[in-house]
Amino acid sequence: MAPGKTAPRLLQDLLTYDPKYEERAGRNILTSAPPQYDPNRPPVPAVPFRSCRHALLIKDEQSLLPTAEKDPDAPDVHKIASYCPQCRWHIDVVVDCRDKTGKTRRCRTAESDFLLHHFVYDDDEGANGAVGLGSQHAARKYTFTCSAVECPVKVHIHMKPPHLSENDIETLTNKAQLRKRWEDAKRIAGERADTVMARSVDGLDYLNTYLLDALNPVKGKARIPLLNKKFLKTFGRDCDSILQRLGFTTELEVQGDPSSRVWYLPRPAESQGPLETTLRNTIEDTRYELNTIILKSPENDRVGAPKNPLFPTPAGAHIERALACDNYDRVPGRTASTNHEEDHPCYAALGAVGDFSDALILFAFAQQIVVDVESRSYYYECLQDLAVGRKSEELQIQVATYGSQGFTSRRELDAAYKSFGIEPAHAKHLNDEHIIGTFRSRLSDISPHMAEDARRQLRIIGDARNSETIRAEASDALETYEQALSWLDLTEEVADDFVVTMVSLKTGDKLGSLDTARKAVSIIAEHRNSSRLRQWLKEGSMDQPEMDMGEAYALFSISDRTAKVDFDVMKTTIAFAPPESAEKMQKAYQMIEQDQATNFNNRSNQSEVRRNDYPLETWPVGLRNIGNTCYLNSVLQFLFTIKPLRDLVLNCDEYLQDPSPEALRGKKVGRTDVTADRVEVAQKFIRELRTFFNHMITAPTDTVQPAIDIAALALCKTDTPQSEPKSPGPDSKKDDSLGSIEGAPVIGPMLAPANDSALAATSTADSVMGDDNSDTSMQAMNLQGPSQDATSAPPAAPTRPPPIPPRPAVPTKSKIGNIEESARQQDAAEVLGNIFDLFSCAIKGKGLLREDEQLDMIKELFFSDVTSVRNTKPKPEESHELRDHFLVSPGWRDRNLYATLDDDFGQSEMEGGITKYDYIRQAAPVQIINLRRLQFDKEKGEQVYDRSHIGLEKTLYLDRYLEKTQSLPQLELLKLREAQWEKQGQLRLYEQRRDALRRTDVEGLDLAESVDEASAFIADLSKQYEEQADDALPTPPPELADALTEKAQLLKKDLAQMDVQMTSLEAEIDSLFKESRDHPYRLHAVFTHRGGTKGGHYWIYIYDFQNNLWRKYNDDHVTLVTESDIFDREIAAMPSASTGVVYIREDLIHTITEAVRREPLPVEAETQGDVHMRDADDAIPQLEPVAYNDVQVIDGVEKS
Repeated sequence: MAPGKTAPRLLQDLLTYDPKYEERAGRNILTSAPPQYDPNRPPVPAVPFRSCRHALLIKDEQSLLPTAEKDPDAPDVHKIASYCPQCRWHIDVVVDCRDKTGKTRRCRTAESDFLLHHFVYDDDEGANGAVGLGSQHAARKYTFTCSAVECPVKVHIHMKPPHLSENDIETLTNKAQLRKRWEDAKRIAGERADTVMARSVDGLDYLNTYLLDALNPVKGKARIPLLNKKFLKTFGRDCDSILQRLGFTTELEVQGDPSSRVWYLPRPAESQGPLETTLRNTIEDTRYELNTIILKSPENDRVGAPKNPLFPTPAGAHIERALACDNYDRVPGRTASTNHEEDHPCYAALGAVGDFSDALILFAFAQQIVVDVESRSYYYECLQDLAVGRKSEELQIQVATYGSQGFTSRRELDAAYKSFGIEPAHAKHLNDEHIIGTFRSRLSDISPHMAEDARRQLRIIGDARNSETIRAEASDALETYEQALSWLDLTEEVADDFVVTMVSLKTGDKLGSLDTARKAVSIIAEHRNSSRLRQWLKEGSMDQPEMDMGEAYALFSISDRTAKVDFDVMKTTIAFAPPESAEKMQKAYQMIEQDQATNFNNRSNQSEVRRNDYPLETWPVGLRNIGNTCYLNSVLQFLFTIKPLRDLVLNCDEYLQDPSPEALRGKKVGRTDVTADRVEVAQKFIRELRTFFNHMITAPTDTVQPAIDIAALALCKTDTPQSEPKSPGPDSKKDDSLGSIEGAPVIGPMLAPANDSALAATSTADSVMGDDNSDTSMQAMNLQGPSQDATSAPPAAPTRPPPIPPRPAVPTKSKIGNIEESARQQDAAEVLGNIFDLFSCAIKGKGLLREDEQLDMIKELFFSDVTSVRNTKPKPEESHELRDHFLVSPGWRDRNLYATLDDDFGQSEMEGGITKYDYIRQAAPVQIINLRRLQFDKEKGEQVYDRSHIGLEKTLYLDRYLEKTQSLPQLELLKLREAQWEKQGQLRLYEQRRDALRRTDVEGLDLAESVDEASAFIADLSKQYEEQADDALPTPPPELADALTEKAQLLKKDLAQMDVQMTSLEAEIDSLFKESRDHPYRLHAVFTHRGGTKGGHYWIYIYDFQNNLWRKYNDDHVTLVTESDIFDREIAAMPSASTGVVYIREDLIHTITEAVRREPLPVEAETQGDVHMRDADDAIPQLEPVAYNDVQVIDGVEKS
């Protein structure tokens, strides 16, 4: 927790806090801890130079004041609205005493021991706008909470800049501008114009009168014609922005006649109470500012002004009364009114003020060490200094008492850190384990006397950090399990065998530490209830352990032994386990199977354990990951929700293409002739998908497992999906990862390593296309070598030396291995595109499109007709393309989805100066937009991941990307797009400059951060050289670090300002199309990825339009989520990122989508408990068995 401050200190800081100079000071006086006082360094001013020392005056009509007779902490709210006549800032102090959380004992009452309120800044509720250019003029809001446990008081401080800026005052009072307005008035009004120029004070005085009339409306005074003599010469047209900002309105009484313009006074609503903020407050505030400015004018220049002066009274006493600090205990003979000198920094450190009595100083100290434990050594040092400086016997006694309780000063703490070679400035960044480790490393090399001194120094550090772990280490005591593990340098998950090993390493030849080691082992043995460790303590040795039930469950990563387990998942784990682990895992499986049957009546033929705690009849099933299929699972879940597509799959026999050569003549998909082989593969995929979709509908469980063939057919873009993909070549680096989708590697369960002893077959094509249970497919997947008959006869004795053994052939991959290799070579768009091609190849067409492309349901649902226009001479050239998705780039900054699409469809320049743009001639009902997260950085020569947050729209309007809309013909829409392109040109200039500021050779740092780090490095280097006092060393110029720091700040401002300007430009672009809403599309699905360039995981969010809710489909888990999960940026070290979004045409959402279709069968109807998908019997002819006659045998005998 941050340090706090007492109520008088808060008030003193408020009266000296000037937002205009906060940036120069480098800290916020109200909310930041004051700089720590060091007598050996130049003093830091408590108040920045030129800061305004506010003399606050009360604004009665906006205040709710506490009364002197009434208890200031009564259960209500006090508001002291004030303003400073020197800087004209408005400052509201709201003291909220209402009890909202059961806190009833307010400070400084008979029921409380607290002598004063002690406030801590509440950063969660603070909302200051001090960000970016011009932040010194932004409004601020700060909230402070009393640190007393039972006190409900909160203080809200609102600070608002003047409503009239210096530029506004210059506009109203500058004589040159007034003379110009007078000349313009004579030109506009002729003889009716006033004959005398307005005085500098007249504009202020007239505006003050107008605002007073607005607050107290009188019939006939609400209208001001432009041709009014006084108004025309004083305000003219130069002050329009000032008047409109204050609520004035204007209109023309005669259209086309500028001289008929009339202004109307603001119309503020009646006051709703001091706690409400309305236009009335703005007008009242402006009157106070005008009154102050007028009264500061020379008296002879303001004769007769102001006509209605204000005479506010000081606000300080009211604020003190509201904060319950109007009559606190002070040092005799010293009061705040006579104390004009700046307090010693130690007072500010304790959150106190200089006139506090000794009792209040001790109260402030006690509160500070509670809320800011890490700095208690500094606070204790401040208390020591104040005790000496004030010559207070009471304080000196308390200092001695605290010292006897283990308190140490900062000087003593610094010496303790330095005794271990730790720089005190770095200590706050080090954890307790690091400090203890440093202590232990020194302990072995010093004498017993020096060891005792080291423990004393460690105890000082432990007391300062309030660390029981460090204190225990300093006392050399072993009492707890954690201390025993720490002494042996172990963690909780370490097995018993390694505990004994560490005892041997720790003791070695130090026999004196053996007793301590045995005590540590004894504590660990009792905590773990380990009979083997007890045996070691008694006999000095341990028997080899039998596998216990806990280890059996742990082998399968099962943490809850009381829950029913999924036996099929366990069997799959065993199947893919390394050979050396299979026997152990099989034994563990048998133990778990017996334990589950005996204790939980869970047998291997029962249904699986539930993953999702929702009714089976109304909730979608989850899909189990079979290895690198998290993205494919997301695609399958998405496709299942597209109702026409799902119906096609479930009734596919009605739609399947005749594979005969006559029927396939002229059939083209993707501009390629479709072969009979391709049709067979595609129809196998459709049949597999039909079986799978049926299981998704009827499964009596809440998860199902896709068949391997579905993954193979979807991911392998060949006519023989089980064949091995093209090798990356002998020089390519081996990749043991699980592959990638959209170039991003995927995290998932690793498969068993290839069997190095397996031998290559002569042919592997289509080796597992048949039944998984056939001998052929098993041989093709396992390749255990020739049969025993082929090798039973012993080889003849060699007649010559054996030849050099041939190199072993590369092991043949299994089906899953091929799937993973294919996944590495494709991105997300290619996977979904391949599935769409499979559908089109498998089904009959409805007609022909351009270039004889087949028209079918897939084209109707997902493919948009896109036109690209190249502005060539003498006339533009058009090309047309069918697209099933749009690929956009996040752009390395947070922005909305429209901005990314604008880049894709916007005007771009090609070679030769030719420009190009795209538009959608006919938009598909389903729009898929993929985000290019993984990109190649040419300068770095590596892939980089763009984690920028893309703001998604619930409803996306495609109008701006179309050829024409219902309300806009093509030419009018093109004009809007040309205006958009002009602004996009400005955006690109900003992007180039921003990219130059963002890109550096240092990963994770932009240019400003790199310059800042260079400044810090040079400053540290200069400091080291000064400490070494070596004139021979080249020392950087002393001003270089400061110059770099200043440059870094300027670069940060430039970067922030560019982001603001780019966001503003994008908002202007959006405003061009704010009326274009003829073609709405609703957000249906969001493909999401978490990870980086070297690993990650996919899931999908899908919206259920029938039930109006979002679900997260994360492999086998399907859960309910809120909109914030989809639309808000995730705050995390590695936040998730959307990689693809799907929108559905609004008028078709209920026709096209249906998120849930479930008709679960009774459990009795299932022959197997879990739904484990098998390949569909699609009548593909049995494949030839793999021939082994050419396999090379490496046994030292030449093959015959």
